Amino acid sequence: MTPPHGKPLARQVDLNLLELFDTVYRTRNLTEAGQRLGLSQSAVSHNLGRLRRSYGDELFVRMPRGVQPTPFADGLAEPVRAALDIVRDTLGRAAFVPERSERLFHIAMSDIGERLFLPRLLEQLAQVAPGVAIRTSSPDLALLADGLAGGAIDLAVGYLPGLGKRFRQQRLFSERFVYVADANHPHMAEPPTLARMRSLRHVVAAPPGTHHAAAVEEVLTSERVRAPIALRVGSFLSVAPILEGSELVALLPSNLARVVGPRLGLRAQEPRVAFPGFEVSMYWHPRYHREPGNAWLRELLHGQFFERAL
Repeated sequence: MTPPHGKPLARQVDLNLLELFDTVYRTRNLTEAGQRLGLSQSAVSHNLGRLRRSYGDELFVRMPRGVQPTPFADGLAEPVRAALDIVRDTLGRAAFVPERSERLFHIAMSDIGERLFLPRLLEQLAQVAPGVAIRTSSPDLALLADGLAGGAIDLAVGYLPGLGKRFRQQRLFSERFVYVADANHPHMAEPPTLARMRSLRHVVAAPPGTHHAAAVEEVLTSERVRAPIALRVGSFLSVAPILEGSELVALLPSNLARVVGPRLGLRAQEPRVAFPGFEVSMYWHPRYHREPGNAWLRELLHGQFFERAL
């Protein structure tokens, strides 16, 4: 007997295989897809083989890093995702049980985020969800938006105004810049005056994809301030070791200065000139607003970091 849509029953595909297809398509990585679905490497390979035979196409081609979909797979992606969404809605939303989960969450954050958030987050996970794993990355804005929309990235944390209004967001805390210098710096025993700023040699950090450097540099190079910039680097985390034992100074986010400064013998001072502050928030796509695991992760981060000193 032929089904109403004209395709023989032998060609119909198991929903679990479609879930695998969707996860591989979103992650572009067989190992990560298996971790997300709780499948072994051999099970992933076996089930992909079944999918390939069902569709008569290779679907995914191995590359030096992960896999890339074939044009046929690109055409399947949106219909498969839509079909899975419909089925999930009809079945209800499965509960997320953190103490039993072995899910891999992918969080986008900067180098500062990794230093500030991960130690406390991993400590909390060890207590409430020991099987949960975290992967971080710092993609550019376009890749981040695509990753959040497609589900390859579960959550982004940081200052990301460029993501726009199509993503949901929740504020965690406000951040400000403070002056940081070696504790023995001869001219930093107190907050520098405007005149003193003009004689201090500054280090400016410009991590890729962030707006911090432009905001700081705009103030330093303004007609009113005219402070010299001696060095520009690509990471905030490299600034503190550079300052140690030198007469260079820098402006760092206050939480980072609080964490790294004392360990390297650095002193922080509030600037007398106003520098723009910024909001640190969580960002996610509306498609995953009610997804149980995503909602649990957001609640965990909010509970740990909302308006708290890091």
